[in-house]
Amino acid sequence: MCNIAGYAGKLDAAPILIEMMRREEGFAGGYYSGLATISEGRLHHRKLTGNLSDLLAKTDAAALPGSIGIIHSRSKSGGDDSFAHPFCTFNGDEATLAYVANGGANFFTSRFDECTEIAASLHNDGYSFTSVQDEEIECYPKLPDGRTVHMSDLMAQLIARYIDNGSSPDDAINSAYCEMPGEIVGLLLSLKAPDSIAWSRINMPMFAGFAPHGIYLASTPHAFPDDATDIRLLPAMCGGEVFADRITEKPYAAPPCRIAPITDEIYAEAKKRLLEHISDSPKNMITGIEAVKAAFPECDIIPRDALYYQLVFDMKDELEFSELMLEGAFPGLLAPKKYIQPKR
Repeated sequence: MCNIAGYAGKLDAAPILIEMMRREEGFAGGYYSGLATISEGRLHHRKLTGNLSDLLAKTDAAALPGSIGIIHSRSKSGGDDSFAHPFCTFNGDEATLAYVANGGANFFTSRFDECTEIAASLHNDGYSFTSVQDEEIECYPKLPDGRTVHMSDLMAQLIARYIDNGSSPDDAINSAYCEMPGEIVGLLLSLKAPDSIAWSRINMPMFAGFAPHGIYLASTPHAFPDDATDIRLLPAMCGGEVFADRITEKPYAAPPCRIAPITDEIYAEAKKRLLEHISDSPKNMITGIEAVKAAFPECDIIPRDALYYQLVFDMKDELEFSELMLEGAFPGLLAPKKYIQPKR
């Protein structure tokens, strides 16, 4: 699991995105980091293996210009710097698209062979992957020559092909998600729509918060600055655009599966299970999600992460938060890990 944040508004995006990621990084990410903005017809991007502090110390990410942008903090699942988000497409040396995502195949693992076929098709059409690894990395697709690529790199190229064939960025990400679905959510910057962030969500969480100067997006509302109001979970099986003053929604024309609703009864049961889970000692976020998962009935896909983050936010005055620094993606790197427990 990863953490994402986005901002579209009137203020400089990079400092806002960095502060939001500071607030949520240890919930699930902290191993790879990256940021992208759009300004004056150019897409700017920086990424590396390491936590947010590493990104700021080793790159000029904090100085990237523009009032619209996205940021990502990735979990530990292999790969070098090229496996960090965002994933970009290029026209020469200039990036034209930047994409970040959270999630994995999970329910759709049985369709994994289709990903390899799509990778081969894109490769044959001349689309270049930026994350190619010589060794096999488990749970990631492969090119025809057997080398591995990151799933989100594959998705970025698939989105680019839809755009190249005439789709708007928001239609392109929706179409790509229906063609190659996963338990995922993603944000997209494109020079084809430089004033908005395209978003698409199957079941992984993406919350929006509104401020006088713009709109925030994040995996968890804990990331939002204090001026965020009207906080809401964006709808599942849907995409759209986020501008400085509004959000548009386009439900999928052909949803790839059914998702369980979050009812009042499920919310109450999940809260009960979560409190039981953290009652005896601090627990990290990932184990908490597993506790919440058990509150749902059998269904194709459940929005467990979305409910978990909503619960933790709603219960923030009842909880104590702590953070430890653990070994990062490689020796010499560190990654933050957040823990929660009831207030004593």
